[in-house]
Amino acid sequence: MDVKNTFLLCILLIIIGCKEYKHQEPKKEEALEIVQSERIPDNYVDWVNAINSDNSDALQNSYATNAIKIISVDSIIHSSSQIADYYISLKKNITSITSIFKVEANRERGITYEIVKYKTDAHKEFVQLVIWSTENEKILRSFEFTETSDLVSNTIDTTEISKRRKLWMELCNAHDAKNLVNQLYSVNTMYFNHKPIVKGRKNLIKEYSYMNSTNYSLQLHPTKLEVVNDNFVFEIGQCRGSYNGKYILIWKKDADGNWNIYIDSNI
Repeated sequence: MDVKNTFLLCILLIIIGCKEYKHQEPKKEEALEIVQSERIPDNYVDWVNAINSDNSDALQNSYATNAIKIISVDSIIHSSSQIADYYISLKKNITSITSIFKVEANRERGITYEIVKYKTDAHKEFVQLVIWSTENEKILRSFEFTETSDLVSNTIDTTEISKRRKLWMELCNAHDAKNLVNQLYSVNTMYFNHKPIVKGRKNLIKEYSYMNSTNYSLQLHPTKLEVVNDNFVFEIGQCRGSYNGKYILIWKKDADGNWNIYIDSNI
C-alpha cells in the first residue's frame, strides 16, 4: 500500500472511531414530553405549559373571565384568576395528555364539549370534562370537572346507568319533575347552564318545572360514556324533542351502590 492510500485509511479509521465513541456517549436527561393526539389544540398545550411553568398569567388567559371549576358542591371556583391560583398551589407537572372525545355543542356560540385524560409527575392519572367557549374570538375554558382515574374493579357495568337514563326519560315525559329529580339526582346535585349553578334537589325541581308541561318531551341519546373510576362515569349525548342540543351528565355512585346524576349541564 502506498503512502497516500495509507494516509487515507488512517483518516477513515479515525472518523469511524469518533462516530462509534459519540454513539456510546450516555444520553443527556430529556425534558418531559407532552403526548398529544391530533385532536389536542394548541390552547390545550398552552394550558399544560402554563401549569408546568407556574405561569399564573398564562393560566388565567386559558379561561373565560367567569369560568367555573367544580371540585365539589362545597368547593366551586368562580373566576379565571382563582382557577389559576388553584393550579399553581397544586405544585404538580403534567407529563402527558390525550383527548378522549370532543364534540361541537353549539356552533353559533362557539361551545365545545371535550373529555381529556392526563397524567402528572406524581404518577397519577386524571380524566377531565371541559366545556370550551369563545370569548373575544379566543377559545377558552368556561367549565371543568376533574376526577382521578383509579379503577379498583376490573370492569364497570354501565347497564345500570342505561336503566337509570331510561327512567329519567320516562319521568320527564310523564311531566313529573319532582319525582325525576328525587329518584335520579344526588342530594348535593349541581346543574350548570351558564348562570349561577343550581345546587340541591329542591332548587333543581324548581329549575326543571318546565318539564311539567304536557307539551314537553325529551329523549336522551348518549354518544360517549367514559368510565372514570369505580364511582364516576362521564356522559355526553344528544337530546331530541323539546330541546335538541347536546347534554352532559356526570354519574356518581352513592353509598348504596346506586348511580345518581351528580352534575347536569346543557348549554
